[in-house]
Amino acid sequence: MDTNNSIERHAIRILFILYYCRSGTDSHKQLGLFGDKDSYLDSETKLQKFDFWIRYPDYLAAALLHQCSQGKYEENDIAKVKDIVRQIFHDQEPVLRNIPMRRYLRGAHEPLDNVTSFLSSRNLAYKRIIGKGNRTHYYITQKGMMAVTNILQECPEAVWYKERCNVLHHFFGHLSGRAIKNIQYLEKEYENTPLKQNIPSITKVVKKRFEVIFKEPVQ
Repeated sequence: MDTNNSIERHAIRILFILYYCRSGTDSHKQLGLFGDKDSYLDSETKLQKFDFWIRYPDYLAAALLHQCSQGKYEENDIAKVKDIVRQIFHDQEPVLRNIPMRRYLRGAHEPLDNVTSFLSSRNLAYKRIIGKGNRTHYYITQKGMMAVTNILQECPEAVWYKERCNVLHHFFGHLSGRAIKNIQYLEKEYENTPLKQNIPSITKVVKKRFEVIFKEPVQ
């Protein structure tokens, strides 16, 4: 895939989330088009919220620090959070990694139809409506998993996405999409963003929160 193409860049990001943040493996199969044991992420809300945190590293840092302040993590994970947040600011991620996202009624959201169609047409990933509750599962195929491996081999810079997805899965993978949405809405700047407007940065808020928790500046 051409990582310089906009739709492909979005598709690669979603593919990495599906690979590293997958919920489990399912025997779901329809019309014989895809594998009978593909891995999946069990919530569109969760996919959207993880995508937001990748595109807004300052909000991810804010969420990690909030969880620390609420006693959600053990000592080892608190040390990891400290290192992660410091690295985010050292690498200027809130500026260099930011990909604007708009706020809608349920928070940060971007239609996934084009990306899903792109991935599905190449047998890399697809979505299905599961059960009576009409729950959306996003599946990554074996070919999609191989594509992630190939991207990492051909484009070493993509390891950033792997590492960031691993952070998401480790610290928030056990939470529901609704719970993650609630964490994101704790930030006033996020909650108060007018509908259909880009969500603003909160770097100053995050730096202050870091100082309060760790009694030292982030940089």
